[in-house]
Amino acid sequence: MSISTYEGASAVFTFADQPAVLGLITVLVIAVTFFALIATFVHEKHSYSLPDEELQKLK
Repeated sequence: MSISTYEGASAVFTFADQPAVLGLITVLVIAVTFFALIATFVHEKHSYSLPDEELQKLK
């Protein structure tokens, strides 16, 4: 069986015809990506900070 014509074909994606929903999903993905990057930077800065710097604050 092979497809020989595209007559009657429609979009298979649920939100393909709704640009507002696609835009919202795109903004959500970008926000989650930036959150992950910022959380990584904060964690790495904390992980590699010298213990002596924190020692003075504890006294």
